[in-house]
Amino acid sequence: MSKTVNLAGQEVPVTGADDSAVDAALASSQFQAWKSAFERDSAGKVTVKSIEIQSVDMFGPRVGFLKFKADAVLAESGKFVPGIVFARGGAVAVLVIVEADGEEPRALLTVQPRVAVGSPGLREIPAGMLDGSGNFQGVAAKELQEETGIVIQNSDLVDISAPIATALSTQGIYPSPGACDEFIRYYSFVKKVTKEELAAMLSKVYGDHSEGEHIRLEAVPLKDLPYATADSKTLTAIALYEAARRKDKLQGPAVFV
Repeated sequence: MSKTVNLAGQEVPVTGADDSAVDAALASSQFQAWKSAFERDSAGKVTVKSIEIQSVDMFGPRVGFLKFKADAVLAESGKFVPGIVFARGGAVAVLVIVEADGEEPRALLTVQPRVAVGSPGLREIPAGMLDGSGNFQGVAAKELQEETGIVIQNSDLVDISAPIATALSTQGIYPSPGACDEFIRYYSFVKKVTKEELAAMLSKVYGDHSEGEHIRLEAVPLKDLPYATADSKTLTAIALYEAARRKDKLQGPAVFV
């Protein structure tokens, strides 16, 4: 059975494998965020003729991942534009720098299996999906505790993506906008520790095991960080952190010495 959604004043037909999947998709925070963004930025410029809900992955009672295809054309010319969307919503990521007893500063990286890229242990900065509350710093602090054991106050985090988000009126930075709606808000945090505290941190396994997380930590010398991983979150965080240090006089050790 076909349903419709009002998109920028137009009733757009929506189809899917079954009504329950379509209903869950249309009510999801991911679809509603996409709809709001489309109506704000693309109304009158891009026309959506129809939407096909292709898959819905539930995380307990809520939609975790959503994939749909919009039959979209440029409003002025009628020319086709790609409309496949993998909607997963926003995320936060934290560049954590530790300074241990006068040693060179190091970045804490999580190491965990990433089946999507065929890796048994990909190095990344701590990160996690937003919970829909809009409390970016609170989620970042929660993820930091889950993935590193570090307990901090929200105010301890420096929002290094704020200048771009503010200037461009976005919620964060888009890592793969060709097909994914995900945006990431980036933070930095510098912590002084003893050698013993750092060794203890590196000896543990972290993460929410009920969600399949099995995370260990590595402390990579800050000067080596740009070449230590192929994770785009880490490389983006480096650029934002260094820009903040140079432009806004952010306190912290330099990556590029």
